[in-house]
Amino acid sequence: MKRHVGGLISFSLLTLITGGCRPDAPIGLPVLAARVEPKPPNVLRDAIAFFTREFSASGGVAIMQPDGSVRQPLAGAEAGFEPAISPNGRRIAFSRNTDLGVTAIYIMDVDEGVATPIVGGLTLNPTPVWSPDGCQIAFRSVLETSGGPIGRISIINGDGTGLRQVTPEPGPLDFAFDEGPTWAGTPSWSPDGQRIAYFSLDPPGDIHIRNADGSNLVALTTNPEFESWPRWSADGSQLVISRVIGEHVAVVRINADGTGEASLTPAGIDDFMPDWSRRSHSQRGGLPASQCN
Repeated sequence: MKRHVGGLISFSLLTLITGGCRPDAPIGLPVLAARVEPKPPNVLRDAIAFFTREFSASGGVAIMQPDGSVRQPLAGAEAGFEPAISPNGRRIAFSRNTDLGVTAIYIMDVDEGVATPIVGGLTLNPTPVWSPDGCQIAFRSVLETSGGPIGRISIINGDGTGLRQVTPEPGPLDFAFDEGPTWAGTPSWSPDGQRIAYFSLDPPGDIHIRNADGSNLVALTTNPEFESWPRWSADGSQLVISRVIGEHVAVVRINADGTGEASLTPAGIDDFMPDWSRRSHSQRGGLPASQCN
């Protein structure tokens, strides 16, 4: 009796094993389909975008870490300049010359690496900047007149629609040239809206910071070198600026109290027009493009 039972057990095991080799045989455990996790979108977090000629003679937009490391060209933004990172860090706007003296503004999804022009036929540097919700771009448009080109500030949606001029035309005897748009006025505003950093005319070439009401002036730089283009870090504790050093231009990081400055540009390289992403690792910024009206 014991041998008979043992034989049945052996036969059953053999049947299970050999049966599993037949294509039409049922399997003891269900086969789970491999789950494909969606790839998270590329986001520029705590990154500095800038124009450089390091990677090509014609220059282009590149990205680096706040300490100046991991410098790399941004694919799709070749020959681009004046980079502006969207509040959510997923898109970047920049200018690119399309002909001699003619410029267009492009928007590129960082994930896709494909740049799309949204407005063209511009002259002089248009300086694109994002709205706080990341849905619109403000820039300097230029009107050709008998007295030469004059600057105006215009706005366009991120998809290229809704172009309109927002600065008024002056009177017939007046002259106005508008430039350097931001979404709160000409200077660079801190992320909390409490302070402004700007290029000074007295003395020329220094960077100053004031409270929004004009009080508490801080001379961020007092160097003989010419400095411009201040941009704040996401937490408002630091800025990056452009500085002319001899025959070259460098991107310099500096604390908001004027201490701890450090050049982020290697010797012999020209870096211009930095922009510090408004999204740190702990922040959400702006709307996704699909939610913009």
